[in-house]
Formats: sequence, C-alpha cells, structure tokens
Amino acid sequence: MIRSLSGTVLSVESDSICLDVSGFGIEVFASGTLISSAAAGEFLSCRAYMQVSEAGIYMFGFSDETERDLFLEITQVKTMGGKLSIALLRHLDAPSVISAIMSGDPSRLAVPGLGPKRAERICFELRPKIEKKFSSLASFGTPVLPSARSAEGEVIGGLMGLGFSQGEASRAVSQCRAESGERALNEEELMMLALHKLQRR
Repeated sequence: MIRSLSGTVLSVESDSICLDVSGFGIEVFASGTLISSAAAGEFLSCRAYMQVSEAGIYMFGFSDETERDLFLEITQVKTMGGKLSIALLRHLDAPSVISAIMSGDPSRLAVPGLGPKRAERICFELRPKIEKKFSSLASFGTPVLPSARSAEGEVIGGLMGLGFSQGEASRAVSQCRAESGERALNEEELMMLALHKLQRR
C-alpha cells in the first residue's frame, strides 16, 4: 500500500497536484493544506492513499497523517467516495471537520458538492469514532467565519468571493497577521497581502 509520495511538483491545479515521482507524473487529488503548500518546480513530500474502484484508480494526497486518517474515516460513510471526501478536506482543514462532527453541527460541513443529508450522515455515523480518535484536535477546529464582524472575517469572505476556498483564505490571513508582528493591519492592507500570498502560490 502506498502511504507517502515525494517528488518535484510539475503543476498545481484547483483540486490536484501533478507530482514527478521517479519520472512518473502522478496526479494527486489533494487536501487544501497540501495544495496551499505546493509550488511548481519545488520538492514536495506528502502522505498518500491510492483508491482502486470500479470508477478507476485515484491517488489522494494529504499534508499529514491526521488528514489521511480522517479521510479514510469519511470514506467509510455511505455515499462518500474518495473524490467527495477529499473535496471536503480541500475546503475545510482537518480540525474544522473534526470539530463540526464532534459538535454534531452538519451546517459547518457545507461545502460545494456536499448536500445537507450527506453532512448529517457524516456527523451521525462518525461522531463516536471521531470523539475517540481525534478529540485532542477538536478545540483547534473553529474556523473564522466570513460573516464574523472583523477585518479577518471580511477579508476571508472577499477572498472566497474571488474563488479561493475558506481554508486557503483563512491560512493566508493567519500567516499575514503572524508575519506583521506588532503592526496592526487594516482590512485593505490585509486583503492585499493575503491576495499576494495566494497568487504567489
């Protein structure tokens, strides 16, 4: 079984990475955190899972073992295939998904392609397993909502309006805040810095 991949990034798409592994160009459908850390021409190492089904063979990539384990749990839910499960982790980071499941709040799993009934099923079926396996991560999973009355929330909402996922926008804003140190950033400055960071990736 393939558990990890390492190689040079050939290209980065909105939902996948093409990785040169010993001369083979492998398409890896990736989580949001992995996509945000990838850049064409740079070396990348990631956790991986290869799924073989009637629909074909797919490779999925993750930034760490926690994401991989969570992905495998989600795929056990009825009607949740690999591509839909990775789509969830592309729009929300692992702690946010874990927190939503443990709180029993399917509305926090609202991402494109995942309807409310599937979200409810995920929360219902996985809550006992998630509480047992990932409880230490739940406190870190509260996402910054675009509706929040803050500069961060407004900027994240603006970036999502430009086509970036909530996870990508949240990470970029957090990084910009951290890099600014003691200097306070207004909403316009934060938007410009975060947008520049995302476009550079």
